[in-house]
Amino acid sequence: MKDTILLYIGWVGMGCLQFNSIPAIIQAVEAGTSTPIPTVILTIIGLSCYLAHSINRKDTLYTTGNIVGITGNLILLWCIL
Repeated sequence: MKDTILLYIGWVGMGCLQFNSIPAIIQAVEAGTSTPIPTVILTIIGLSCYLAHSINRKDTLYTTGNIVGITGNLILLWCIL
């Protein structure tokens, strides 16, 4: 039971952290303001490194989170450019 609760807590945490780029994407589209490009690029690089590590460890939670994070940041980068 404890392991199941901790697993769900991990997924909720991943959702909260990885979807935090949605307000920045909306702001970039609606108002034309944006996050600095180097910040987005460094975030994508960091998430890509974490993705390689999580795939190697066969960690589904972190792999999913990293893919969502990379996708969100690529969308943000596309909106900025």
